[in-house]
This record gives sequence, structure tokens and C-alpha cells, in this order.
Amino acid sequence: MDKRISLLAATGLAALSLGAAAPALAAEPAFPLMGPSALVLQPYPDTGSPKERSLHYELAYVGPGSSFAGEFTVTVDLTKAAGVASVRLDPARPRPNCTTSATAIVCRQQGLKAGAEPGANGFDLLVSAAKDTKNGASGEIAVTGRVAGASVTPVTTKLTVGGPDLYMGALGLRSEVTAGERQDLPLAFANRGTLPARSVALELDASAGLELAQTYDNCRVQDHGGMGATTVCLIEGEFLPGESYQLAPDSPLHLKTTERAYQDRLRYAVVPDPAPVKDAHEGGPATGKQLKLVKASAAVPVTGSAAVAGRAENTDLNPGDNQRSLEFTARGARADFEAVTASPAGKVGDTVIAELGFRNKGPAVISHLRSGESVARTDIVVPAGVRVTDVPRSCRAVNADGSDRTDQLGAPRYFCDGGIFADLGGTYTGRFSMKIEKAVADAKGSVTVGEPVAGGTKPLSFDPVAANAKAVFAVEVKGGTSPSPSGSASASPSPSASASASASASASASPSTSGAGAAGGNLASTGSSVGPVALGALGAVAVGGALYVGVRRRSGGHA
Repeated sequence: MDKRISLLAATGLAALSLGAAAPALAAEPAFPLMGPSALVLQPYPDTGSPKERSLHYELAYVGPGSSFAGEFTVTVDLTKAAGVASVRLDPARPRPNCTTSATAIVCRQQGLKAGAEPGANGFDLLVSAAKDTKNGASGEIAVTGRVAGASVTPVTTKLTVGGPDLYMGALGLRSEVTAGERQDLPLAFANRGTLPARSVALELDASAGLELAQTYDNCRVQDHGGMGATTVCLIEGEFLPGESYQLAPDSPLHLKTTERAYQDRLRYAVVPDPAPVKDAHEGGPATGKQLKLVKASAAVPVTGSAAVAGRAENTDLNPGDNQRSLEFTARGARADFEAVTASPAGKVGDTVIAELGFRNKGPAVISHLRSGESVARTDIVVPAGVRVTDVPRSCRAVNADGSDRTDQLGAPRYFCDGGIFADLGGTYTGRFSMKIEKAVADAKGSVTVGEPVAGGTKPLSFDPVAANAKAVFAVEVKGGTSPSPSGSASASPSPSASASASASASASASPSTSGAGAAGGNLASTGSSVGPVALGALGAVAVGGALYVGVRRRSGGHA
């Protein structure tokens, strides 16, 4: 046995060595076709036209380089959909070089590029139930591709006439909360569809100041750093049309408000028959408990209001009512914003770099995800004797009195947008380039963090520590006169009534880089696990996929 293992190991090492030395022997690239594995269709109506659903397929670029020059031929085989569904190209999204017949749709495309515009490498279909099909009838669409010098991984979409239509009920929770309190989460939903769901996934996206008090073996938690966490619970069973379901009495859920709370959001949803994906991790240790559902004692009321667009696009007949969201405001929330300065040094004529901004010492995570406004403004006064030669794009130049100016370089003062999100422990700074023009005795600058007002800032209402909201800094001139920086100061430049009220806010999904003049609308986060990301990104994390497999493996369910 040991000799065999040694031989296999040696053979594997030789193969790796050969592959590294002779890349020409590598396998040809394989480009995957991306599309849903299942789609449910509204049954053909007794009167009127059938309801069409969108179906999108796309070629994904993988491999070396940034493009592949071959001509791709993609064939949509409709033979197994005959009598079950009607399929046509979407006229609202025309695609050149496509031909249609009764049994197939064939599209040709010249070349494939990495980083192409969304939809550039794909095509859209409209699918509806065929006339006289019965509830539960099924078929499939098989999509294949070919190209010289490479292979294309096919995809098959199962079509089902009829399906579940899960409607998530509303929760009447208190919107004004206090750190440490808990609220019951009596999740309930109804199946208003024509077929049962064989399993459901309950999804809960909670922002940073909220967390679930219970853990269960069939639930997995994906932490999003300072943005909060997503919990996905998979429940196997048969959830029948016309019935309502609620959490079992022995498996409750409670929402806890933490010290990180300020302005928070909870999104809760139900997804029928979730499709698993590969390579999901197992999650935390077993608890010996399962989150369970039982038939509700009363039907879930259908109001048709307050529901928001769902994420169960392919497995639910009406995905627009699968999820809801709630907003919370924490009473007495506190966060200590501390000014961050630097102590650059150089000779006359040198250009030095200073990272200037603020940090959030907590305990609350401050976010303005609802309004999109900046959580704070950083007011930066430049020391005499130096000239600013480059600034972050999140900053705008002003005159010494805080009034507007046109020239963005060489200004005596700058207002910087802090972004819409400040994580606990996060440091949000911008890189300033400053040229030392002359040595000036006792020249000092300052950094003040506060709420934007005309001509400057005022103390933040949530900040209980005013002393560290302003700090002075100096640029040491080697070989010349250099001041000694002190820790903090209380005075700030006098505001001007003519100054702009606030800097523009940015809801960019990624933080700006810390380089001077770097792209982005916010100060860069240099000490936090996440940047100023809107909660919309939290809802867009790959829940409903990656977590499901891990849940199924632990719970022993089907995959």
C-alpha cells in the first residue's frame, strides 16, 4: 500500500512538473453556459393570454487572457418542451444572428470577452405554458454550444406547469428598539399556488445591530462583517397549496438588538424548492435542534401590500411577494467618532503623504442606508507652508472660512464625505499629497469630524465624546523650523453663511481606494472588514445557494 501511494504521489508530482513546463499540453478551455436549472410556469388560463416568464442564458468567460476569438454556436433544443411550453426569443431584447424553428433556436456569436457588459454574451427567451397542458406537466429546455478549439458546458432547464406560490406574512414588530431587548419572530407564510413545495428556505438578512437569538442545525449563518449576517434555514417537507405554515412552538426565533444598533433593517423571505450549489461549507457545530414548521392555526392574511420583490424567481409562480423588510431605530445609540491625523516629514520641495480622516470607536455601527446621506464630514485645515497637490475624490476644496472655491488644489481647507457606513473599529481616511514649500514656525493643521453644516461641522448627536472629535497635526520640515503637534484642540474655523450645506453622499457598493485622487465617493476604510456598502449589497449576497448545500448535508436531506 505504501509503495502504491508513493508511486501515485510521484506520478502526480511528475504530471504537475510536466504541466508547468509544457503549457501547450493543457486541456482546451471550457466555457460554461449559465442559466436556471428550473422554471415554473403559470397554468394556461381559461380566458385571456398565458403569462410569459423570462429565461436568460449567458456564456461565461473562463480561462487565460481576456478573450477567445472563436465563433460560438448556441443551440436551444425545444423538442422536450413540445406540448408543455411555448418558447420564443424576447423581442424586447433582440439578439442578432439567431434563427428560430419549431424544434430549436440557434444563435451565433463571434468571440467571447472577459468583463463584457451584462447580457453581451447571452440571450433572453419568453416561456409560457402551452394550451391544454395539465397542472404538474413538465418538460425541459436543453442548451448546448460548440466552438472550435474549446468546449461549452451545457445547461438544462426543467419546466413545470404550475408550482408553489409562497406568500410571506407580515410581522408587526416594534420599530423603536433598545440594545439588549428581544422580539418574537412569528414567521408564517401561505402557499397560494397549484403545487406543493417539497422544501423551503427561510432567509433572514439582519444588519449589524440585529442578530438571531437562537441557532439550529438546519440553519447556516453567513457573516458579512460589519454589515450584519444572513441566516438561511432549510426545512424539508410538503407544503401544500391552500395551506398556511408557521414556526413550530418548540423551535421559536427571536430578534435581538445589540449595542451595535443605530438604524437597522431586517429582510425576511421564504423560497420554495431552493436549488443548491456546489462547495458550500458546513457551518457551525451541531446544536441538536431543528427549526421546524407546522400548519398554521389560522390562514396567513393576504393583504397585497408591504411585500417587496422576492428572490425566488425560478421556483415560485409569483416571486414578488416572497419577502418583506422592516426598519428599526435604536434609542440612545452611541458611537465615538475620533479624528485621525498624521505626522509627515520632509525637506522643503518634498511632497509628503498624510492619511487624514476618522475612526469609529463604537459601540454602534453608524449607517445612513435609508437616506444615503454621509454619516459624518471630515473638516481638514491645511498647515501653512505646504500646498495640497492631490486629494481624494470624496473631498472638495473650500476657502479658509468654509466658503466654496473653484480650484481644488492648493486650498487651505477641505470638506470630505465620510460615506454612508461606519463600522465598529473602522478607520476611514483619505490620502492627501502635500508639497512642502517653506518652513513656517508653529504651523499647524487640524482634522475635525462632525455633522455637516454650512461652513463646517457641528458635534454629532450620537457621539458622547466631544474631546477627540478634533485633533491638530503638523508637517515636520527637516532642516527648517518645525512645530510640535499637540493632541487635540477645541476650536474650529469660523463658518461662513455662504458655504455649501453638505458634501454629496455616495452609495457606492465598494469603498474608494486610499490613493490620492482615487476613484470613489467616500473616505476609504483602512481598518475595517467592510467599506461603506449599502444594505442592498447585503440582500444580494449569494444566499439561497451556497448555504443550502451545507444545510442539506447536516440535516441529511436531498440535494
